[in-house]
Amino acid sequence: MNEFELIQDYFNWPIKDPSIALGIGDDAALFSLKDGEQLVTTTDTLSEDIHFFKDTLPGDIAYKSLVVNLSDIAAMGAIPKWATLSISLPKINHGWLKEFSKGFFKCADQFGIDLIGGDTTKGPLTISITIMGEVKKNKSLLRSGAKINDDIWVTGQLGMASMGLASLQGKLKLAPSLKVKCIKALETPSPKVLIGSHLSRYANSCIDISDGLIQDLSHILKASTVGASLLLNEIPCDQFIHTSKKYQFALNGGDDYELLFTASKKHRLSIEKIAKKTNTAISVIGVITQNKTLKIMDQKGKSISFNKKGFDHFA
Repeated sequence: MNEFELIQDYFNWPIKDPSIALGIGDDAALFSLKDGEQLVTTTDTLSEDIHFFKDTLPGDIAYKSLVVNLSDIAAMGAIPKWATLSISLPKINHGWLKEFSKGFFKCADQFGIDLIGGDTTKGPLTISITIMGEVKKNKSLLRSGAKINDDIWVTGQLGMASMGLASLQGKLKLAPSLKVKCIKALETPSPKVLIGSHLSRYANSCIDISDGLIQDLSHILKASTVGASLLLNEIPCDQFIHTSKKYQFALNGGDDYELLFTASKKHRLSIEKIAKKTNTAISVIGVITQNKTLKIMDQKGKSISFNKKGFDHFA
């Protein structure tokens, strides 16, 4: 089997979006944007033994490869539409490809994405995906819009995925039921696409949490030239973290793929209504401050010390 047959057999699925004039099979794809919309695009690369273990199920690898990009699209307040997939394979394994393809299109169908192109080659197992989406002109959410006295919000729970990773690495012992939940959060996270597409009406800034709460919040603070004060006890995480005081998983762990955003206090009720409508758990965990520093306060109102470093590919 050559690379063209591989693409035809596993990745040339029917196109559903009528805005796509040309998909897989030519030198490039052709598609149209709606009037008044801007194109949003993001790319992520996942490599074996860096982003996933060798024995991770191929369907889960495919699913997560899409999710990490979808989370970026959600953080921009955009709606995902199209994807390209480039994959480097050490060899052609039909069983692996069948399951990978199934996982990829399961996720793509769930979020309304069409695969319109990509590339295949031989080499270490590496998956690179680009997702493109649409957002109304001048309505995208940026890191640079946070305003003093904004509420700081997060979706979901933090720290589950990093606990799952530590458990698989033999660095953390968890109860069996919690371990299962944490590994699921690591291998098949849930991107907050639906609530993200509604936030542009109310949020001033947004980022997805992929490298840890502290590191990703620091990107907003730097881009917006502001500071922040967080309440440790308000950060949503499993009771195990509160009980064991292992807050590093929620603060620095990464792989959460939740949304971190800021918004004026006057929009609290509207944001809570959107969260209810989209069935999304949300929490206010702090406030944007004028002082260009980041502080974390314990339940007694005392500032605590913390590690500012999140995930680093080259550490």
